[in-house]
Amino acid sequence: MGKPFIAWTVAVALAASTPSAAAAATVMTDTVKTALEKTIAGADRTQADKLSSLYNELLSAQSQEEEWSAKIKALSTQNKESLASITKQIKQIDDAKLDKLEADAVRTRERYAPLLAHYTLLNKQLEAARSLGSKEMSRMLSLQINTLKIPVQLARLNIKSQDAAWKAGKEQAAKTAKKVRAQLGDLDPIQAQIKAKQGAVKTIESGAAPVWSSFKQAVKQKDAKTAQSTLASIVSLSRQVNEEKKHIHSLEAKITKVLTAAKTQLP
Repeated sequence: MGKPFIAWTVAVALAASTPSAAAAATVMTDTVKTALEKTIAGADRTQADKLSSLYNELLSAQSQEEEWSAKIKALSTQNKESLASITKQIKQIDDAKLDKLEADAVRTRERYAPLLAHYTLLNKQLEAARSLGSKEMSRMLSLQINTLKIPVQLARLNIKSQDAAWKAGKEQAAKTAKKVRAQLGDLDPIQAQIKAKQGAVKTIESGAAPVWSSFKQAVKQKDAKTAQSTLASIVSLSRQVNEEKKHIHSLEAKITKVLTAAKTQLP
């Protein structure tokens, strides 16, 4: 009674549940399922129980892997969107303020341009009059120049003040941008760790491929002992993948914290 019941129970479980397709190396096809059912049916009670338990563990591990993959994808997408937004905002720091300061500086120069041009012209004319020895013309020009000296000085001070305000605004915006970029620099080592963990996942999955092949061969031959050992290895490798993906998710969470901190630096 024992073996038929166990075989039937596992067959139902196999039919009702499909392992994660995330790790392509360990896809349980219908053919492999059927072979596993037959192997369990032909095994002794201890091996049958162990194979059944290992299969359930595999299902659980692969289900967890799907969950971690979904969480990583969601958080990674969120982080990428957030980084894109921050990068855009860096380029637009104090845009409106800088546009106004630039416009004020340009308008100030334009407003005083006629006065400064006239003052320059008078000085050239005075120089020409003196070279010609025209005392009366020189006296009249000097009088006009002296009258304009204070307005010209005030104009130049106003222009200088507006230019200084614009320059200071640009320097402050650049300083803020530099500060935010420095904060984003903290992402580099985290992203390097994520890349390393992704590489580790690929390595584990590559290592699982030949083990899975051995498992398939074992159940095809109804070799319960080899099937048990190889399935145990697959379960172990699946758990390792989960640990790596759990770590990747925690790294993505660190990226979220860095991005949040960077946002606080923006005006």
